[in-house]
Amino acid sequence: MTALSSPQLDALETAIRDVVAPQALETDTQGRFPRAAVTALGQAGLLGLVSASSVGGAGGGLPQARAVVERLAQDCSSTAMVVCMHYCATAVLEQFGPEAVRREIAAGRHLSTLAFSEAESRSHFWAPASTAKVQGDQVVLDARKSWVTSAAEADSYVWSSQPLKAEGASSLWLVSSKAAGLSVASAFDGLGLRGNASSPITAQGVAVQARDLLGEDGKGYPRRARCQCDGTHFRCAV
Repeated sequence: MTALSSPQLDALETAIRDVVAPQALETDTQGRFPRAAVTALGQAGLLGLVSASSVGGAGGGLPQARAVVERLAQDCSSTAMVVCMHYCATAVLEQFGPEAVRREIAAGRHLSTLAFSEAESRSHFWAPASTAKVQGDQVVLDARKSWVTSAAEADSYVWSSQPLKAEGASSLWLVSSKAAGLSVASAFDGLGLRGNASSPITAQGVAVQARDLLGEDGKGYPRRARCQCDGTHFRCAV
């Protein structure tokens, strides 16, 4: 835990003692998303841990993110997974996301996550089957995402699709979880991690703007390929 400053460590331990740990059993047994824990971590400044100081974040990096995820996992693995995927998404958004969203994340008011895995591509997450097509002045996304942590609970998704026009494996988009055309097929009911809301998401004609493209068309894979988390270990670089 030496990667964290003393104030950060104190804030983390307080959030765990007061909120995360007392609700951990109920989170798992009832499959309940740890909303109170996420709120507490946001108020403690830990959702903005890897956000740049220029937008109000802590300016931390991978060592700090890993320390938080590993410590959370000791008391609530569901909360650890939610935060891990939030950090993965934030790493991408810090490079290519709009400043307004970055500031909301830094302030602890915005939870994000990755939406990569798909029914058609199976384990080959770097080659999405989902599509992005220009329709008028918008881009329309269609997909069957098989596994999205914090599905319908996060505020946004870092979303993969086939490129619009460019060559390459994929493109990335910032998609609001409230966008019309998104639906969560079923609640998660697995063995362990039952509160992390990892569920399938279907997109049918979801409209986004061209400005919601994260980075360049067709260059999503090199960025997202280096974001990995198994619930206790965190690696993400862009």
